[in-house]
Amino acid sequence: MRRAASFPDAPRRLCTTQGRRILVLAALTLLITVAGCAATPPSPTEPPEAVPPEPESEPARPAPAVEAEPSPAPAPIPEAPDVGTTTFHAKAAVILSDRSPSYENVAAELENLLVESVVYNLADRSQSHEEVFAAVAESDAAVVIAIGLSAAQAAAELSSVPVVYCQVFNFNRTEDLRIPVKGVATIPPLSLQIAAWKKIDPELHDVGAILGEGHDGLIAEAAGAATANGVAFHYRVARSDRETLYSFKRMAPEIDGFWLFPDNRVLSVPVLKEIVDIAVRHDVRIAVFNDALLELGVEISTSALDADIAAAVIAVAGKVTGGTADSAPDITPLSDLKVRVGPKNYVLTGTLAPRPDEAGGGHPRGKP
Repeated sequence: MRRAASFPDAPRRLCTTQGRRILVLAALTLLITVAGCAATPPSPTEPPEAVPPEPESEPARPAPAVEAEPSPAPAPIPEAPDVGTTTFHAKAAVILSDRSPSYENVAAELENLLVESVVYNLADRSQSHEEVFAAVAESDAAVVIAIGLSAAQAAAELSSVPVVYCQVFNFNRTEDLRIPVKGVATIPPLSLQIAAWKKIDPELHDVGAILGEGHDGLIAEAAGAATANGVAFHYRVARSDRETLYSFKRMAPEIDGFWLFPDNRVLSVPVLKEIVDIAVRHDVRIAVFNDALLELGVEISTSALDADIAAAVIAVAGKVTGGTADSAPDITPLSDLKVRVGPKNYVLTGTLAPRPDEAGGGHPRGKP
């Protein structure tokens, strides 16, 4: 049974000035462009763009999104590697999709773990992608570390040495890869996320999610994590942003929490804004993967730690260059997370403890 608690009025207060509206729009745009998400496989040199709003006030009713509940028994979820403080001693070529902070921050952490590396930026138009990877081959690099979607796709097609990619949510993996290509998760383990969310909001009972096609493993992981924490998991598979909106309108009365995954194949800025409005009306708490969206009034943000991503990349790089690539899963999970909660801006990592200056501050939404 859904509880009758009212949703906090933070979103309404935050949107009372033009400056807040601009900040919210920027945060929404960032959500669907960060971490290498793509609506369709883009040209390697062009970043994905958010879908513009449609002119009509009420879109035509789309075909119902795929409803695939209950899910089949999930396969075992790979365990996060024991990365420790491993250093990679062979030469590595670090390929950036562009100079986005989310990419450069991971590259900076990698520099602390790489003995020898060379860095390329695919957004630098002075070299074609073919020229970049020809230079990589001549550099005697043992592995390519691709950061972002454009880099990952170009590396899978053009690299002559094994590839480890990160900061990519939607990677179109093919079966005819000539070299080992392994990924590191973009988002923290869902088991840690739902545990943090449940700790913050003990009354959380029904969580929903809407994703595009091709995320069966993530759906199974979410279902298992939710069940382990006493939470029912509801999901839909959509094929467009309008189907996402249609599905969320139907789902909202049945849930009290919504996992907003960064899959911009089925999201757009206008649809995200409508989802937040609907969530407010139905008292649905939203969990996101980007701290910037806390300004929108969502309840919780869980994001990966740059150092954790870098350590996992190094662990996988050691396997693909050491002849044990088959022992690494296609996507290696992370082992830690950062959590920020609501307007009080708690910060939690690993142990889920609040910041020292906020210890004993009570529940951010005033619950006992």
